[in-house]
Amino acid sequence: MALLFLELERYRSKMHQMEWYTGHPIYIATKEWQRRKHRKKRTNKKWLKRYGCYEINMMPHNQVIMMDNGDIWMTKHTWEQLKAQI
Repeated sequence: MALLFLELERYRSKMHQMEWYTGHPIYIATKEWQRRKHRKKRTNKKWLKRYGCYEINMMPHNQVIMMDNGDIWMTKHTWEQLKAQI
């Protein structure tokens, strides 16, 4: 479990902050990148729609971690479930 905390803190600068929940920032621990890329913006946009993205979860689904500094970490799937319930 301690290793998970260290990995999340290491990727904190690379992850994007989605929203705030009760005054705490929520970070999504899911990395995404495009399956195929093209050098031209217009074609790349079409390829994104056609081929989609890879997603790698840095932690298990349905698990929420709150750090000591108040940051909340969860996967994209967990965030969508939580947002639907709010």
